[in-house]
Amino acid sequence: MRMPRALVENSHIDVSTGQITMRRSHPWINNFNEWVISACRCNMDIKFIWTGSDAKALVYYITDYVTKSSLAFYDMFALAQQGIKSIEQQQATCGTESAIEKSRKLVLRCYNTIASHQEVSGVQVASYLMNYGDHYTTHTFRNIFLISIENYLQAEIMKVRLSEKHIDEEESDELSIPLHEDQEDEAKETEEQFILEPTKTESGHSYVMVNTRLNYQHRSKDLTALCLYEFISLFHKKVIDKSDRRLLTNVKASDGERLSIEGTKMNERHTFASLHPQSSSHILIKHTNPVVPVLLGPQIPRREREDTRERYCRALLTLFVPWRSVGDLCSLKETWSQVLEARKLSISADALKIIENIQLLHECKNDRDEHLHQIITETPTNIKIDPILIPSCYEIDENNPEDDSEELLQMLSLVNESTIKAYSASPSSHEQRYLFDALEAIDKTTRFGSLNDYKNLSNKSFSWIADDFNTFIVADSHHGTMSKQWKQDIENRKDQARSYLISGEDSLEVRNDEVQVEGVTSEIPTSPFKMNIAAVPPVTTTIAISLPTKYDIIRKFTLNSQQQFAFMIITGHLDGDNQFHTGTIDNQLLMCVPGCGGTGKSQLIRAITNYFQMTKRGTMLRKVAPTSIAAAEIDGLTIHSFLGESRKNSKKRQTRTFRPGDTKLENEWRHVKYLIIDEISMVGLSLLARLNRIVKTAKHINMDAPFGGVSMIFFGDYLQYSPVLDKPLYHTHALAQQYNERQIEMQCAQKIISQINCVVELNQQMRTEDARYLELLTRLRDGKSTVEDYQLLCTRVIGAPNLKISLQQEPWNEAPILVFRNTLRTQLNNRAVLNKAIETGIRPVVCVAQDYIRNKAIDDSRLRKAILELPDNKTEHLPGYLPLVPGMPVLLTENIATELGLSNGTRGIFRQLVYDELSEDVQFDVAIFPKHTKFITRPKYALVEFSSCKLASGLKDLEKKIIPISLTEQTFTYDIKDLLTETVSKAAKVVKRPTKIVIKRKALPLIPAYSITTHKSQGQTLRKIFVDLVTPPGPVEVASVYVPLSRVKRLGDLLIVRPFNFSSLQVKPTAAQMEELNRLNKIAIKTRKHFPTT
Repeated sequence: MRMPRALVENSHIDVSTGQITMRRSHPWINNFNEWVISACRCNMDIKFIWTGSDAKALVYYITDYVTKSSLAFYDMFALAQQGIKSIEQQQATCGTESAIEKSRKLVLRCYNTIASHQEVSGVQVASYLMNYGDHYTTHTFRNIFLISIENYLQAEIMKVRLSEKHIDEEESDELSIPLHEDQEDEAKETEEQFILEPTKTESGHSYVMVNTRLNYQHRSKDLTALCLYEFISLFHKKVIDKSDRRLLTNVKASDGERLSIEGTKMNERHTFASLHPQSSSHILIKHTNPVVPVLLGPQIPRREREDTRERYCRALLTLFVPWRSVGDLCSLKETWSQVLEARKLSISADALKIIENIQLLHECKNDRDEHLHQIITETPTNIKIDPILIPSCYEIDENNPEDDSEELLQMLSLVNESTIKAYSASPSSHEQRYLFDALEAIDKTTRFGSLNDYKNLSNKSFSWIADDFNTFIVADSHHGTMSKQWKQDIENRKDQARSYLISGEDSLEVRNDEVQVEGVTSEIPTSPFKMNIAAVPPVTTTIAISLPTKYDIIRKFTLNSQQQFAFMIITGHLDGDNQFHTGTIDNQLLMCVPGCGGTGKSQLIRAITNYFQMTKRGTMLRKVAPTSIAAAEIDGLTIHSFLGESRKNSKKRQTRTFRPGDTKLENEWRHVKYLIIDEISMVGLSLLARLNRIVKTAKHINMDAPFGGVSMIFFGDYLQYSPVLDKPLYHTHALAQQYNERQIEMQCAQKIISQINCVVELNQQMRTEDARYLELLTRLRDGKSTVEDYQLLCTRVIGAPNLKISLQQEPWNEAPILVFRNTLRTQLNNRAVLNKAIETGIRPVVCVAQDYIRNKAIDDSRLRKAILELPDNKTEHLPGYLPLVPGMPVLLTENIATELGLSNGTRGIFRQLVYDELSEDVQFDVAIFPKHTKFITRPKYALVEFSSCKLASGLKDLEKKIIPISLTEQTFTYDIKDLLTETVSKAAKVVKRPTKIVIKRKALPLIPAYSITTHKSQGQTLRKIFVDLVTPPGPVEVASVYVPLSRVKRLGDLLIVRPFNFSSLQVKPTAAQMEELNRLNKIAIKTRKHFPTT
C-alpha cells in the first residue's frame, strides 16, 4: 500500500506536468478531496485497513473493478446481431453496392451499435475531448497464450514416453499429467495457434505458420540462457530492413547468433536459427524498455492444490526455466513436480518474485471472498447487496475455468446448516405434493408388505440378517484380468455385429443344398491402385439356389392382410415390378406405415428384413430407431450412433463431422437402397434433418432427392410419446421474416415428410386379446373415452370391491410399477429392493457412486448427500445409490453394445457383484436404508444375465447370456443454490450469475427395474403391470395414459395404484396430430387404389 506516505501541507498543481498533489495530514490515512470526487462523479468509500488480509482483499477489489469489461461478451453479440439486422433491412434499397462497401458498412454499424451501449465515465469523456489517451499505464504489455505451449510440451513428452519400448501402457498412464476432464474437453479450444506471415525463400516470397513458441525455440544461441518469460519481456521479432542487412554478412549462413552493433545506436539484435521458418526474413531485436508478459488462458493454479500440482509445476517450468525442447525440461522418468523441485535453485531471483506474485494474486482473491462472506453473514436478508461485491465465481470465466467450483465450495462451507434448513423449508409445491401422495398410495398397498412389517416392528432384531458371500465377492487379481479380457471380447464382437448390420456380410448360414457364389471383378473403379489380377476361368457347372417366395415369408411370420399389403409394396418395389412403381422420376419410395401399439409393426419389419436377407440383398437395407430399446427390437441401430453422438462427456457432446469425400461414410452407405425408421413419434425434426444430411452426403448422387434417393419407410404411431427437446414430425413452423439454422433444418425435414407418397395403415390389433379392452383403448387414443370405460378401469383399482389379488405373490409381486416421474421411480425401486432383501433374509447391499469435482472427492457432507440422492435422470442415468439383491431385475442405462442387444433400457437379472473391500465399513446418512446396510464404494463390475443378449456364445468362464457390466463415467451439472443462504441465492439471481458446479461420476450403469417410467415402457409388451393413472402437474398428452395401458394384452393384466379422475381419460390429440393423421389417411386411400392388393 506504499504506507506511510509523505505529508503534504496544501493541495497544489504542478503547472509544468499538470499533476495534482492532494493535501495529506496523516501518513497512514489515504487523502481525498470531496470537491474533486464530486466533480469527477466518482464513488467514495472509507475503510480502515486493519490487517494484511484486508489489504489483499482491497487490492483484488480494485484490480477486479478496474479490469472488468464495461459490456458483457454476450451483450456484445446481441448488439452485433442488432447491427447486422439493420444492415440487412437496407439491402433491398442498396442492391448495387459492392461487397467491399457492404462489408465496410457492416463493420461500422456493428461497432457503432456496440460503442453506443458502452458505459463511459465523465473522466473518460473529458479525456477524449482534450485529446488525451483513453488509459494510462506505467508499462507496455504483451500477451502470451501459455496453456497452448504447455500442451505442446505435454504432447511431446508423451510421444517420447510412448515410443520407448521399456515403458508399458500402465506406466505411461502414471507418468502422464492428470488433466481435468474439462481441460480434455477444451483441448481443441486450447490447442496451439499459429499466425500466417510472409517470408522470403530461395524461390521468392511465400507464407509460413509461426508463433511465439517457434520464436523462442529457434532463438539465437547467445540467448540460450533466457527463459520464456524473459525472452518475451526483452525481445521481439522484426522484418530485416536495409540497416539490418548491413550488419549481416550472409543471412543464410548466419545460424542464430548475436549481430555486432558496435559504432551504432541500434538495439541489440540476433538472428534466428536456420530451422525457424522466417530465419531469412526476420531477426530478433531487444526492446528499449522491457514489456510485461500477460498470461492468457486458464490461470496458473494455486501452489497448495494437490489436484493441480502437476499443471502448476509445468507452467512454472515452461515460463521460468530455459529450454529448446521438452528434453531440456523433463526426462522420461520424471514428473513435472519432481523436475521443479530439482530446478528450483536455477530459477532467477526476479522469476521467483514473479512466482510469489502469482501466488499472492490467489491469496488476494481468497481474502476478497472471505470478506464477502463476512458481509453476507452480517447483512439482513431484506438489505440489497451491491452486485460488485459478489465474486466472479458466479460468472462463467473463460480465462479461469478452474476456480469456479472451488470458490462455490468455499462459500458453501461457510453457510450454516441450520440456516439452510430454515431457508429450504418452504411450502410444498404441487409437484412435491404429487410425489408424496403417489408414494403414500403405493405404500398403503401390500406391494412392499415385508418392508412395511419391518418398519412396524417395535424391537428391531437383526439376528436373522445374513451376508451373501456367493453374490457379493471381494476382488482379487484374477477378477481384474478377466474383466479386461471380457471387455475386449465384447468390443470385438460388437465390431463384428456392427459390420454385419452395416454391410450385411456373413448374414446367412449356407444350407447343404445351396451354394454361395462370390462375384470377382478384375478392377475396382474406385480404387486408387490398379492391380494385376489373374483371369478367372469360366464356370462350367452351376447349382441353382432355391430362394423362398414372398408367400413363404408371409406364412412364416403370420402376416395379416394389412401387413401383407405393406410387405408386397416394399418387396415389389425392391424387385422392380412395374406395378409397384411410385410414379416419381427416380421411383423413390417414401412410405409410412402408421399403427397404434400392438398392430404388428415390429413383426412386419422382421418379415421385410428376412426377405432382404433370403434374397441375398441384406446390404441394401438399413434399420434405425430413435431409442436403443426400439433399435434392439428390430435388430437395428440408433439414429444417434450414425450421427456419431453419445452421452459420454455430455457437458460438451462430441459429434462426428461428415463431409463429402468421407470414405468411411460412403462405404457404410454404398449399397443401401432402403432405410427403415421405427418409432417415428419419438423422432424429431432436427434429428431427421441431420440424418437426411448425412445420407445425402454419403450417397452424393442425387442431392436434390430426400435422403439422396434412398427409399424411406417410416413406422410408428404419432399419438405415442413425442421427442424430448425436439419438435415432432407433424409440427408446423409459423411464418417468420428470418430463420436460424436449426429452423431451416426443421423446415427441410417437414418438406421430406410432406413428400410421403405411400401409406399403409395398420389397425388390426395383434397384441390385445380382450375385445372390450381393445375398444376402450381405441376410444382412449381418440380422446373419446366414455363413463363406462372409466368405470371398467376403476374395477382394477387396488381396494375395489370384488378385486381379490395378492401383490405379494406371483405374478403380481414381480409386475413392474409404471409411474410418470423419475424421482418416484427411484424411490419405489429402493423400496422394492429392500422388501426383497427382507423377504430373503439377506443383508441389504448398496453401491455408492464415486463423485468428483476437479478430480477431487467431495468433502462437503451436505453437498455429497444432495448429489447422491438425485434421481438418475439428472445424473446422466448413473444412480447415486444402487441397492442390490440376488436375482433382482435391473435395467442397463448405457449403450454398451446396441448391436448385441446390450443397450440403454435392456432388462436383465442381477447375478453377482465383484468389489474392492475397504479396511473399514463406510456408512451414509440415508433415511430409506436401514443401519445394518452394507455400502460398497469401490465396485469393479457386476454380472448380469440378459436373456435378449445376442452373443452367439458365452464369454470365457461365464455362462451364456451372462455379461460383465463395468464402471462407467459421466459428467453432469448440479445447482447448489438451494444449499446457499437466501441472501446469497437472491443476490446471484439478481445479477444472473450461475451457481452450478460440474460433477464427474463413476458408477455402474444399472438401476433396479421393479419400477419404470411410462416413457421407458413405450414399444414394450409387458405380461403384467401395476400403474398409477393420476397424472402429474404440467402438460398432459394422449400418450401419457394410452402408452402404459396399451402395454398389456387384456384388462386382467392391469392393476391401478389408486383412484383417478375421469379427466385423465379425456385428453384429446392435438390439432397438429389430427391434421397429420388425416393427411396420411388420404394418402392411404390413394395407395389402395394405386397399388395392387393381391
